[in-house]
Amino acid sequence: MKSRLSIVDNLARVSSPSRTHVNEKAGYYQGSRYLEFESRRLYSAFQPIYSIAHKRIVGLEALVRAIDEHGASISPVELFGKRQGEAVHNLDLTCQQVHLQNFHALDPPDAWLFLNVDPATLSRCARYTTFLCDLLVEYGYTPNRVVIEILESSIEDESELEQTIGQYKDLGFLIAIDDFGAGHSNFERIWRIQPDIVKLDRGMLKKAGQDASVKELLKGITSMLHNCKCLVLAEGVETTEEALAAMDAQVDLIQGYYFARPFLLSESIATRRGLWKELYNEFDELNLYIQERKRDSLEPYRNRLVALTVGAQKKNLLEDIAQLMFKLPHTIRLYQLALDGEQCHANINSPTIQIEGRDRLHALANAQGASWKRRDYYVNAVNNPGNVQMTQPYFSVSDGTLCITLSVLTRLNGEDFIVCCDILPGD
Repeated sequence: MKSRLSIVDNLARVSSPSRTHVNEKAGYYQGSRYLEFESRRLYSAFQPIYSIAHKRIVGLEALVRAIDEHGASISPVELFGKRQGEAVHNLDLTCQQVHLQNFHALDPPDAWLFLNVDPATLSRCARYTTFLCDLLVEYGYTPNRVVIEILESSIEDESELEQTIGQYKDLGFLIAIDDFGAGHSNFERIWRIQPDIVKLDRGMLKKAGQDASVKELLKGITSMLHNCKCLVLAEGVETTEEALAAMDAQVDLIQGYYFARPFLLSESIATRRGLWKELYNEFDELNLYIQERKRDSLEPYRNRLVALTVGAQKKNLLEDIAQLMFKLPHTIRLYQLALDGEQCHANINSPTIQIEGRDRLHALANAQGASWKRRDYYVNAVNNPGNVQMTQPYFSVSDGTLCITLSVLTRLNGEDFIVCCDILPGD
């Protein structure tokens, strides 16, 4: 099914350029307003940004399109090329101007306009904000309708940029950091800049759609960004697997070809009928499948540990429990904790499972005397004596692998201890 944000006739509502505009040579191309810059016609395409929770468009990212005097397309890389200083600044202002004009023609209700702005333009704060605010007044928008998007890898003078971003935020503009996770990323920068939105690098999401360990990592990154009071946006989503990985990671906003391609004002937004219903159904089915598979694969481990620690086959020595648990193929190790969370003895490791990272982390291999009282498996076992507890997959410092821990508070030789059993989570 095809839907429209607005009709092309809305172009008639675009005001004529004000004296603040950097370019007066204008016209229409394929239904879009264009402005000329050095014999090139610049116009806008927009890519929708969706809220996963709201299941609707909440923003449009403006993308510059250009043609030469012969009508041949010019890529953004070629357009910006090696321009520096005043040249790139004027080009940037022309792009912002044409984007605002075309956005106003669409006039989507309750949607942000995402503008990619060159850091050199941002640094000319007084000039750029005067220019942008005049445009907003002309078209009847407030600054909170605009998200200024900054490519993270382009950040150089961080202290200056931090101060500049603060000025934009004080005026009411929203700030988005693009390509987080693409090599220059660090949370310290996020804490200092405090952007409103962080856009995750596409490569991270692509890997999360293929690798369960990266999927767990994405959840952690999203959680940390939420703790920084940022909305998290996954961009470049092209497949169902990537969309589901973003949903599973609690990402807030999403964009990519899977949902909609960039469109011109003369075009419709192609929205597949029942997209969100299908996606949420697949999300529910996938989670149900994962839970059933987890239950089926882990139930033998839980049942055996119950029998060996609190059931009729109860053993009083950790060594005896370990030997019988090792008959199950994914058992990594067993260890015993005192009630204060301190490990009583060294790990008893499986004789058949060889962990690649174990030798590399040999300095952490001897865990006797280590305190695990901060771990969920300790807390849950203490609060539920006699009942086997199970963690989610987590990173183990013992050998650098993901594992799941079963734990139970039970009596061994007349004293209370916590028996812990680490197992591989499987595929």
